[in-house]
Amino acid sequence: MTAIAAATAALLSQPGTARAAAPPPTVTAQVPVAPYPAGVALTPDRGHAYVTSQSTGSVSVLDTASGTVTGSFTDGSGSYAVAVSPDGHRAYLTHHLDNTVSVVDTASNTVTATVPVGAQPWGLALSPDGARAYVSNAAANTVSVLDTASNTVTATVPVGAEPHGLAVSADGKRLYVAASGDKAVNVVDTVGSAVSATVPVGHSAFGLALSPDGSRLWVADGDDSTAAVIDTAANAVLGTVAVGSGPYAVTLAPDGSAAYVSNYADNTLSVVDTAARTVTATVPVGASPYALALTADGRHGYLADFTGGAVQVLDFPLPVPAVTAVTPNGGSGTGGVAVTVTGTDLNGATAVTFGAAGVATAFNCTRTSCTATAPATTVTGPVDVRVTTPGGTSAAVAADRFTYTAPSAHLGVALTATPVTQLLASRVDYVVTLTNQGPDPLTAAAVAATLPAGLTWSSTDCTVAAGKLTCSLSAPLAKGATAVRHFSARVGLLSPIRNWDVTVARSAGTPADPSPTTSRDTRSCASVLGLTITCK
Repeated sequence: MTAIAAATAALLSQPGTARAAAPPPTVTAQVPVAPYPAGVALTPDRGHAYVTSQSTGSVSVLDTASGTVTGSFTDGSGSYAVAVSPDGHRAYLTHHLDNTVSVVDTASNTVTATVPVGAQPWGLALSPDGARAYVSNAAANTVSVLDTASNTVTATVPVGAEPHGLAVSADGKRLYVAASGDKAVNVVDTVGSAVSATVPVGHSAFGLALSPDGSRLWVADGDDSTAAVIDTAANAVLGTVAVGSGPYAVTLAPDGSAAYVSNYADNTLSVVDTAARTVTATVPVGASPYALALTADGRHGYLADFTGGAVQVLDFPLPVPAVTAVTPNGGSGTGGVAVTVTGTDLNGATAVTFGAAGVATAFNCTRTSCTATAPATTVTGPVDVRVTTPGGTSAAVAADRFTYTAPSAHLGVALTATPVTQLLASRVDYVVTLTNQGPDPLTAAAVAATLPAGLTWSSTDCTVAAGKLTCSLSAPLAKGATAVRHFSARVGLLSPIRNWDVTVARSAGTPADPSPTTSRDTRSCASVLGLTITCK
């Protein structure tokens, strides 16, 4: 039995009937197409899906907006794989019984060229720039390299036995080939057109999918109900994931968070968390699922039901974000604290809210963290920091708490007294230095002193009235900032006072002072007939 016949028989003989990285998809529609659909490819604008028919050669053109087949054309005796060029102008089809590849003008849905390739072409993949088409020839154990400008085969690369699935690296320098008969994956150097490495997988390799960063290659192992994960830097298998029965195809989410494995034999789709390498959901789908094409945003998929004669339209819900930590987990009600919110699926956030305090004044989110500026509030106590994305709003949990404290600012008061001795008009010059020692900005404050009688008091920037001094801030004071005020006492030659004390203390302010009893300072002075003055 030839390789392609064995693979086809395997397909046709099947029945006809922890924490998830992504929520499972749901089937929203089923669109009848030509019999035995195997390959599905979307145009870059996501407007149409091309669906092959293994038995008839009829290609169904599905309008994704209406969810209906709006066109079709027939070429060859049947085809498996289909790929659309990056510019959307051409589609390429493999014909395993004709040993050819068809080139289709997508504007008119007409075949513009038919290119002979190797025996029983199966898989097909385009280089990222669309300049090359790679075709796996299952019965010839080769890969044909097709120049898409001239529609000619420019190289034929010997590979392992029964090559099927293909994947091309983002830089176009490596081609991965699932050599099913050898139970291995070949790595082809596309510049030299030769196999540069072979990775044994220990089981049958069929469908392939590369992670977006190219660091991992996922392999659907149809004969042993697993998906293998290869480290592409080391060309080594990292492990396997048990999935459903007969997994022939695997597709990765555009962000790489999930792998979707089509289980041909049990009519299910396995959803695999690629980070944890565990199955998080098993979704019933149509009969004998095979190729799955995803939209660029990962929100919709089109799955070929090989024996069901239909395409399942899948809706992939956006994941709901989750918050796992908030650092720091508290701050003043004045707001402005830069907070790091850690969690999952936070990317695309439309709001970060701090409970009753409201929306963060600024925020920026990646998939696993947000930086957000806490808003000001009169609320005190814990609030939930919750992230909202198009997928929903994170649930309130103990780990997302941020505790607001009442704003406070300690006013440091320093008083100096400097005697100025003159024959007839001695005086003491006082300087009050006010310092905001935080933790929050000082929006308003005043200090006052009771002035001893028997002296003449004056000030250029404070108020002196009825034996009392009052000095106020003229503007808010940031943490660490200072303001200076001045006043003087005139000591005459015949002044009866000999010793006096002046204490300047905080008398009012906003916000509250956490230690108001220390917001004061005192200076003591002594005079002898106004001729000798000492202060300490």
